Amino acid sequence: MATSESSVPKKLPDGDARLQAVLNSAVDGIITIDERGMIESVNPAAERLFGYTQAEMLGQNVKLLMPSPFREEHDQFLANYLATGERKIIGAGREVEGRRSDGTRFPMYLAVSELRIGARRLFTGVVHDLAELKQAETAATQLGRILEDSRNEIYVFDASNLKFVLVNRGARENLDYSMDELKDLTPVDLKPEFTTERFLRMLDQLRRRESKSIHFETVHLRKDGSRYPVEVNLQRSQVAGQEVYVAIIVDITERKNAEAERNRLLSELEGRIQDLRLLDQAIQSAGEGIVITDARRVDQSIVFVNAAFESMTGYKAEDAIGQGFALLHGKDRDQSGVKTMQAALANAERCHVVVRNYRKDGTLFWNDISLAPVRNSEGQLTHTVAVMENVTERRQTQERLVQAERLAAIGEMVTGLAHESRNALQRAQACLDMLSLDLEGQPEQLDLTNRTRTAIDDLRRLYDEVRNYAAPINLEVRDWQLPKIWRRAWDDLAIARVGRQIELVELAESTEWVCQVDNHKIQQVFRNILENAIAVCPDPGQIEIACEAAELNDCAAIQVAIRDNGSGFQGDAITQAFQPFFTTKQKGTGLGMAIVKRIVETHGGRVEIGTGRNTGGEVIITLPR
Repeated sequence: MATSESSVPKKLPDGDARLQAVLNSAVDGIITIDERGMIESVNPAAERLFGYTQAEMLGQNVKLLMPSPFREEHDQFLANYLATGERKIIGAGREVEGRRSDGTRFPMYLAVSELRIGARRLFTGVVHDLAELKQAETAATQLGRILEDSRNEIYVFDASNLKFVLVNRGARENLDYSMDELKDLTPVDLKPEFTTERFLRMLDQLRRRESKSIHFETVHLRKDGSRYPVEVNLQRSQVAGQEVYVAIIVDITERKNAEAERNRLLSELEGRIQDLRLLDQAIQSAGEGIVITDARRVDQSIVFVNAAFESMTGYKAEDAIGQGFALLHGKDRDQSGVKTMQAALANAERCHVVVRNYRKDGTLFWNDISLAPVRNSEGQLTHTVAVMENVTERRQTQERLVQAERLAAIGEMVTGLAHESRNALQRAQACLDMLSLDLEGQPEQLDLTNRTRTAIDDLRRLYDEVRNYAAPINLEVRDWQLPKIWRRAWDDLAIARVGRQIELVELAESTEWVCQVDNHKIQQVFRNILENAIAVCPDPGQIEIACEAAELNDCAAIQVAIRDNGSGFQGDAITQAFQPFFTTKQKGTGLGMAIVKRIVETHGGRVEIGTGRNTGGEVIITLPR
């Protein structure tokens, strides 16, 4: 906005230079009008205030500078004063609104004075712009409202006597004090953890400007004596020239409660973690094998095994995790116990079975398994826990006891039967001898008597085998080389190999396979196994004997595997090969392999059906050294 170089009113009487300088330099706008309201002079401040140039205002009615409705009423106000002399604004000051050249309205303070120059009557108005003051007042009012309504507690206290000057509503309501009551208190009255001396020492840091602000936590004391934790931010300031301290305080009760709850939960979690650690230690140190599977997967894959499982099965955790229970079932997946387990897993039911399982090295053991489903808090099935116990030794002991009782009963029965039938068999034999004399020259009839004599001999031999099987086994052990024993047994079977093309192949790398055994009893073991192998081998046939070091019940042992190229063990023969009176041959008592089992186990050893090579059969004997 341009201003004229000289703003001295042209129609005013000549004044001195000093008056002109005052008018030109005045901060407030100065405007002179005549009795008709026409502008006769304006100073530069008025130009700046209203946005008009001097040329634009001179000679114009002063109502140019007024907004409606004052614009329309001004001429009538001036005429009323001139007619009646009743003053309303002249000689006094008041707040009014002005109008700038762009049409905007602004608050201003207007003071009007009347003067006469000769016969002329003039009016001079001094205008002070109130826009910035109003904005400041508005901002102060808004700030005060914000501070008053703040959820934080805001305290202002005198730096000289520490008395409260201002306390906002949030603080008053939390403390339950009125402002009148607080004016007689100091921050020390609200902070039971502080003495006046300690509080003053802290304020000295602000007074000496060592810190711009002080931040700390303490507690506040309410009017009723209750306490609550607070976070304090303290600063030094001035209000209306008075040195004060301003404290902005946050009630941190909720935060402290949240921290306490968090600490409680953390402590509880740490306790649970410790419980889990103890549980893990207990599980890992348990004597029973423990397996956890993911019941949400169709294959119930293993997700955890303990150390006892690894020791029992030979499978490390990395071998077992991701596998199913079928890992242990081997070729016996059709046994009834396995089917019971599978049904329990499918139906999420508890189950207890004893099944045949196989270690990683292929050896068999009896596994007592208890299954239990695990559900989450919503009742959803998540896992299955299996507790396993190796009951091989216990089962073998039970079987030996049952077998001993059974054998004792069989032995007693057969002994009595043989005793009672001996005379009858002898009489039958004598009659056949006499009959043979009478039938000389009658070959057909003699053949019948010979067949009858053979049947009587078979019956007598059957009595002897059963009696020998049932009789207690007494061992006379000493160090023997096993290859010498099986070679002697092979030689004893020379008659059985007449007309056959059967070859014995020894795969033992050393002849020093020595252990303490009863020579005659172990020879019978090899003879029975080799005799069965000869019977099932085709021509040409091959029987292999392999020897290697092994462990049995954590003791050094020798493992002997006898394999043939026959049809192998089929069907029930896999599980019943060592049962008394079980046989797949047309002739025989079915006691040969049962006797093998008795003799081997009496030596503290183990005998089992192996996997064989190709389709042949395999019998594995493990004898402790």
